Amino acid sequence: LLGMLHARVVRPRGPTATLDALDASSVSAAQVVRRGNFVAVVAEEEIDAMRAARQLHVTWREATDLPPMGELHAWMRAQPVRDELVTANGDVQAALAGASVRLRATYTQPFQAHASIGPSCAVAELRNEMLTVWCSSQGIHALRGALADLLAMPRERIRVLFLEGSGCYGHNGADDVAADAAVLACELPGRPVRVQWSREDEFAWEPKGPAMLMELSAGLDAQGRISAWDYQAWSPTHARRPRRADDLVAGQLMHGVGLPDPAFFLGGDRNAPTNYALPNSRVTMHLLTRMPLRSSSLRSLGATANTFANESFMDELAELAGADPLAFRLRHLDDSRAHAVLTAATDRAGWGSALPRGEGLGLAFARYENDEAYVAMVAHVVVDDATGAVWLRRVVVAHDCGLIINPDGLRNQIEGNVIQSASRALKEEVRFDETGPTSLDWDSYPILTFAEVPEVEIVLIDRPEERAVGAGEPATITTAAAIANAIYAAVGARVREVPFTRERVRAALSARGAGTGANAD
Repeated sequence: LLGMLHARVVRPRGPTATLDALDASSVSAAQVVRRGNFVAVVAEEEIDAMRAARQLHVTWREATDLPPMGELHAWMRAQPVRDELVTANGDVQAALAGASVRLRATYTQPFQAHASIGPSCAVAELRNEMLTVWCSSQGIHALRGALADLLAMPRERIRVLFLEGSGCYGHNGADDVAADAAVLACELPGRPVRVQWSREDEFAWEPKGPAMLMELSAGLDAQGRISAWDYQAWSPTHARRPRRADDLVAGQLMHGVGLPDPAFFLGGDRNAPTNYALPNSRVTMHLLTRMPLRSSSLRSLGATANTFANESFMDELAELAGADPLAFRLRHLDDSRAHAVLTAATDRAGWGSALPRGEGLGLAFARYENDEAYVAMVAHVVVDDATGAVWLRRVVVAHDCGLIINPDGLRNQIEGNVIQSASRALKEEVRFDETGPTSLDWDSYPILTFAEVPEVEIVLIDRPEERAVGAGEPATITTAAAIANAIYAAVGARVREVPFTRERVRAALSARGAGTGANAD
């Protein structure tokens, strides 16, 4: 745009920090803008804005109230919650009490980043009392309302125009960088202002995929069938797209406030119920209004964590029953389409064949949102017993999303699902200290490399007589469980915490046979 200015926002470690001192004279070739704790530098050239952001003398009084990272899930369990009964049938308590054998286990999901390859960027211009914002927000109508609140400006004077930018599956920094640009455009009317986040900005300030905690209890009857199933999960909302000023990082800094309570809860219960035919089952969500890090939607919302817990627990119950994991699942499913995907995936993968020591096949099944696409997945892993290193060699996916319209596009979607979710399962975890995130680059937040991408084989089941349903997320949710089950099949080590790092696999190897993490009685 003609006459465009370039800006960088200079932020503290955490959103509730207080600005102690600012020396605007410490930079040249840039203008310093301050509104509350919101500080930015604006220059004619991008390189000057980048230099000024590094050189600006600014000191902050940081809040240090985040829990120790290693105590995150214990912290979540101790918080006030709003309980919501998602599903209930039969008498779970009586069935558990009368079960021949019972099992309990706990599984955890960390905060995860969207890890967009390119950091977020936006441009805004205030001209003739009309503010125009160009950005890659996935929710431009809601963002328009949040900007009106932030700037105390009528909605009618704000236009938010979508342009392709750094993408993600979910809610990355696109809304927040748009707010940065809008604030600065109002300070410098008549000139378009471009705000480019850095890699560190993106990792530090984008909303994270929420951490979750899942606890399961179940009972088996004398025939080895599940007679009781009790599922509990602790989760915040998975939808925090901005609707108000203080939903935005700029609003929190300008007003000196923390993140407001969510307007509603969404997504944490996705795929918490299963599609297994269980005579006595209950699913309870413990909904948290407060979390150490700001979080929002990441691909599949809570379905990835819930399916990881459900399908890992199914394998643990199968072992307790002395049953093959495939046969155990088929025994508890009365849906022919579920049987078909499980059979197709395991047949293609060579289920039941002998493998060398340290190699294993793991199985997982789910129906997305319990009434959409069916997915069965088999993961083939190799585990180094000495180091805990896990290599994902091969993934077989059987996929039934009803009528298939574009097979090639569908295969592309499934492959993308598998690669991203494998990265999340094996590597991805946002690290933080008492002030804020410390995973600020690709070294501290590694993702799957090209050399680590597994062979992906896909079996498509076309059902022209059935409605076509989405394929953008279903094959994401089974990956972590399939890998965890494969690790157990390979070396007898049960990993219940995502991601499956070398350290966690080594700890599970050390705990083999000790019953750590699950209790049977």
